[in-house]
Amino acid sequence: MRQMLTYWTFDFSSLMTALMVTGFFLITKSFAKKYIVATALILVVLCFFSPLGVLSMNYLFSAHMIVHVILLLCVGPLLVMSLPANKKQLKGFFVFLKNYPAFGWLAGIGTMWFWHLPVVFNSAMTSMHQSNFNFFPIVESLSLVAAGILFSAPVVHPNKEYRIDALSGVVYLFTACVGCSLLGLLITFAPVGMYHHFLSMHDEYGLNQIILKSGITQSTDQQAAGLIMWVPCCLIYVTGAMYLLVQWFKQKEETMLLQK
Repeated sequence: MRQMLTYWTFDFSSLMTALMVTGFFLITKSFAKKYIVATALILVVLCFFSPLGVLSMNYLFSAHMIVHVILLLCVGPLLVMSLPANKKQLKGFFVFLKNYPAFGWLAGIGTMWFWHLPVVFNSAMTSMHQSNFNFFPIVESLSLVAAGILFSAPVVHPNKEYRIDALSGVVYLFTACVGCSLLGLLITFAPVGMYHHFLSMHDEYGLNQIILKSGITQSTDQQAAGLIMWVPCCLIYVTGAMYLLVQWFKQKEETMLLQK
């Protein structure tokens, strides 16, 4: 297994994803909290250039799922949180997301569902491995980051004016948990042949035997991918919902104290 740790790669699609994420915030001059942006970029590097990137693009469905979760539920929200709270950048855009939270919700959950429809997933992965250059990895990665921004903005934006109220946020996150749980359940219990697993593809880096010796099969790989979509994702949503619920109770308590 130690051999896997030596596989750090650099390819055009991964580089473009990292550059586009950086470029967006350079253009909008939104590096208000540079440490948050730095964390997001470190996660992008781990997703695409590290051994996790090699496994996700060539071998393991479960590793691919980890990358998707990081981009949607970590990188996207971190970029939103890095925005300056006291500036009116993209005000109309964020006001729209607040007034129509269903748009952000559908973008976040819909994008994750779309990329894991078997016909889309299989076509994308087959195309990617049949060509030395294609836009599938770039489109997929950027769409997940963009969906993460759209989804998280109504609940984590630093400016309170652009956030929905706490109770609406609880419903927003709880229903997202249900949506991802359903997808995770479907993937976990779907027939093994429904998804073209990476273990059945060409062994570009010579890691198949190492993976198989570790006891990972196509079946366990798919089950792990489904559980990653199901449990960690839902935990993130529920944690956020609980935090908002606590904030709502605090606000109610403060209001009651002021009224006395």
